[in-house]
Amino acid sequence: DALDPARQIEAREAVARFAQALQALPAAQREAFLLHEEAGLSIAEIAAATGSNAEAAKSRLRYAVAKLKAAVEDD
Repeated sequence: DALDPARQIEAREAVARFAQALQALPAAQREAFLLHEEAGLSIAEIAAATGSNAEAAKSRLRYAVAKLKAAVEDD
């Protein structure tokens, strides 16, 4: 099913909000998110890659996901 024009615009706007929110994240949160989503790393692997502990990596990822979700859902 092709999206109707209004839904296409909404989808493009959501992608733009996501990209803007991703760039606005603090570097540590952005890094944790990208390592998890793009590289498929686990929390433990993110911690090792960033020189942090698992709790810090988990927290950074959780905050990043929450901020990105809020940006995309913002109407």
